[in-house]
Amino acid sequence: MSKPSETPPAKPSIPLPRLIAIGALGLGILVLGAAFLQKSLAPKPVEAALPEGCNARAFAEIGGPFNLVNQDNVAVSEKTFAGKPALIYFGFTYCPDICPLSLQTMRLALEEAKTVPGSKSTDIQPILISLDPERDTPAAMKAYVTSAGFPQGLQGLTGTPEQVSAAAKAFKVGFRKSIPEGGKAEDYVIDHTSIFYLLDRQGKLATFFSADPDPKAMGQCLAALSKNGL
Repeated sequence: MSKPSETPPAKPSIPLPRLIAIGALGLGILVLGAAFLQKSLAPKPVEAALPEGCNARAFAEIGGPFNLVNQDNVAVSEKTFAGKPALIYFGFTYCPDICPLSLQTMRLALEEAKTVPGSKSTDIQPILISLDPERDTPAAMKAYVTSAGFPQGLQGLTGTPEQVSAAAKAFKVGFRKSIPEGGKAEDYVIDHTSIFYLLDRQGKLATFFSADPDPKAMGQCLAALSKNGL
């Protein structure tokens, strides 16, 4: 006599809430995987090519903290300008030729930079730091920085002799008093390093331009660096 067939045991069923949770987890993994794949395949931003002669000379030892006053006699420091690039030139208001010509070059370069498509150079703050604190009072700086031909929005900074010397030292600027032949002591001029310092938004040196650069080439360089996240 044959044995009656045995009914196979039923498989335990998975509770519905658990099924929903497992499905949601699987869907989440798929979504994350797709997002990761899309991000990995997305084209990376292409940096703007630097024009010939536009060398990014970002020396960490050039630049640093300073404490001065602006043309409105308001205390400022490097932190005042944090968050936007700055183009700094050291000079003095009694400068007969080099300083005014350099500031005109700065204006022309900034204007050239604005003409480049995609340029973000309008954020660059032009700054003049005086090397002649004895004569360059805030009032003298205020009258000077608004001179025709200079960059729009030019900030003029000065301070005590000690504050000015500290700022110049931070940027490796050499300067000294010089009395012209046959002149009086009060007719002194300041012999000084003539360089444009470009700082990024963190106040770090991005590059510098030597004395008497071509304004067009300098402007093209400013534009390219600004497009690369200056």
